[in-house]
Amino acid sequence: MTAAHRSEPYLTLFRAALGQSARDGETLSRQVLLAARRSLEQEFNRVAGPLERSHLGLCLKLLDEKAALLCAGFPALLRQAIQDKASASSQFGELAMGELSHSQLECMDENQVQERLELARVLRLVQGGAQPSLSALNAFLSALLSLGHVKPERNPLRPQIYLSVLQDAMLQAGLPVQVRITWLQHLAVPLGEALNASYAALVQRIGAYGVEPLAAPGAAAVAPTPLARTRDPREHGMGDASPPARVLTLARLRELLATRAAPQQKVAPDEAVTQFSDALDWHAGAAEVPAAEEPTTDFASTVPAAFEALQNMNQADDVIARLSRPSLMDQAGQPESIRQKLRKSCQTPAQLLSFEVMVQMIDNLVNDTRLLKGIRDVIENLEPALLRLVLVDVRFFNDKQHPARRLLQEITQRGLAFGSADSPECALFIRSLHRYVNPLSRIPIDSAEPFDLALYNLNNMWSEQLVQSQQTVQQAMRALNRAEERNLLAEKICASMEKIPDMQRVPAPVVDFLCGPWSQVMAAAELNNTEGADDPGAYKSLVSLLLWSAQPELTRQDLGKLTKLVSRLLPKLREGLKLIDYPSLKTSLFFDALMKLHQQAFRPAAEAPVATPETATAHLPGHHQHWLAPEEAKASGFMDLAGEVPGKPTVPRPRQAHGSLPDSVIPMASQAASMVPGLALDNLTVGAWVEIAIKGVWQRSQLSWISPQRTMYLFTGVQGQTQSMTRPSLENLITNNAMRLVSDHSMVDGALDEVVHTAMLNSLENGRA
Repeated sequence: MTAAHRSEPYLTLFRAALGQSARDGETLSRQVLLAARRSLEQEFNRVAGPLERSHLGLCLKLLDEKAALLCAGFPALLRQAIQDKASASSQFGELAMGELSHSQLECMDENQVQERLELARVLRLVQGGAQPSLSALNAFLSALLSLGHVKPERNPLRPQIYLSVLQDAMLQAGLPVQVRITWLQHLAVPLGEALNASYAALVQRIGAYGVEPLAAPGAAAVAPTPLARTRDPREHGMGDASPPARVLTLARLRELLATRAAPQQKVAPDEAVTQFSDALDWHAGAAEVPAAEEPTTDFASTVPAAFEALQNMNQADDVIARLSRPSLMDQAGQPESIRQKLRKSCQTPAQLLSFEVMVQMIDNLVNDTRLLKGIRDVIENLEPALLRLVLVDVRFFNDKQHPARRLLQEITQRGLAFGSADSPECALFIRSLHRYVNPLSRIPIDSAEPFDLALYNLNNMWSEQLVQSQQTVQQAMRALNRAEERNLLAEKICASMEKIPDMQRVPAPVVDFLCGPWSQVMAAAELNNTEGADDPGAYKSLVSLLLWSAQPELTRQDLGKLTKLVSRLLPKLREGLKLIDYPSLKTSLFFDALMKLHQQAFRPAAEAPVATPETATAHLPGHHQHWLAPEEAKASGFMDLAGEVPGKPTVPRPRQAHGSLPDSVIPMASQAASMVPGLALDNLTVGAWVEIAIKGVWQRSQLSWISPQRTMYLFTGVQGQTQSMTRPSLENLITNNAMRLVSDHSMVDGALDEVVHTAMLNSLENGRA
């Protein structure tokens, strides 16, 4: 966040606390390794088995050899980890130990799975040992960051960081995996105790500066945000509220994700499926559009087109309902749910595992309130078809191009476009899902072909609606690319002009003009320079003349020269400003200021006023400001929000205290981005969905493009409208809590990652991988 929301003394104290902790890292690591060695030696003397004694003996030997190296390198690794990990931790909590994803688990071997679980077990012990002082440290650091309430995940010194650093140090030392696991088991208790003492000392030092810790909010006071994910049992439909099956462990899940089953043979569709396909094609439109090779992630249409499509689709609903086969969904009187019925059809452990993974993945999606309820209902209705599919085809879990997975990906990613159901576009989208997706739960599923057909028909309809949006985005991208290229060149020109001595002698309005619009004029002329001229348009040579004319003490000495110069200076200035279509109002304001400077030359020095009008500088762009021409702004929906910065809140200044804490300031290179609550700008990627508050109303948009130099960002709304802004404007939105992240990655991948987390918790409870 910017300085407007930060107390600089508090930030200095915050960085000093981190620096002190990094500096103390060598002492802490030496203390922990010494205690771990004593524990290892005690176990070595206690065990009798030759294999165990041999392994423990190797662990002791390597600890003696590597301890000094590990301790010496620990502070640097800790300092780097503090800088890199100052942002929020995993969405699954600290036990995830580094955001273990399903794609990572797929590539891990058995030893790596065992080590990751051991890290999670050790972290539990470390957190328990450090908890007495950790809570107080969280409160103090949250206060130094001027957060609204205590946020433990924003503590760069949390136990997870220290444990990760120890793990990195052991990896760099080349220790075998089984040795690392054994070390971790004996490091847990001493690390927790050492961190508890370190946290307590740091709390005392920070408190000595008069910092008031934030009060931890009560559980009842924490309300879910509009984008929060709920994890409650499902309230309707097929779901049962039974706890996750213990069959799902990390090792078993890894085996499932690593399975490379052969693709299913395509089965000729039976008569009902053929009728279903024909009925959909009848209303899909005249021309067939091939399915896209890669799933698209944006969805837009014009309002009139949405209404027309809705009217056409309403006519097909009854036909689809008649052609769809009855299913278990229709047997509402049965006490047994569909999920329970299908679970009984599992004949092998592999089928049961696939079944449970799909159940939990669907639960995660259905309970994710980032999607509107109508869209989540469609996903819920799709569950029987997906459950039947994974019993015969496990490729869904490890093949991102699997038709069923692509279909679910399209539903969820396109569904993120809608933050409200009150729009024709949303009604059209949900109706299209009802038309093409819902019938899948009522037909036999013995291959991926029905999902492929549904995806094909959806893409046919959506592709027609995307054409106009894509054209708008392309037009905006061209305008913004041109603007960025001109602005970067203008910044270089301005930097060179600032070295001119006369720039220090002229009034501020002239400096602002030269470093603002006139640098844009010279840059535009240079970009249009196809003939290789040294000074295209002769706009550069005008700089020295303008600087001379803006100094009354000089022009007073040669009024004839000034009179001749003004007659050709003003037309040339207007010509250049017209080149970039500079607004006439701002042009007039500068000319007024310039003419008053010229008029001073005709008065005696004693009578000439010194001050220049403030209205001129108030309306002129400052140095190096990113600027768009009116046509560029119109083409890209430009929003200029960089100057809208609220006043500074009242933050108490920490008093001076005795001690060396402020002398150990750590340079937080990545701290500015990491302080953004829930949204790190440098990590924002194309395709991410965000919500932007525009005139008090939250609207969803997708990040469609980032300029090559990351100075411009382009967003696209559900109706295809574009919004562009500079990086300072985007930072201002984030600072003012007027932008929040909805999703920056695939929801299907995220749902599978949550399954991985559940498997890890099950493995921890079971005491095995």
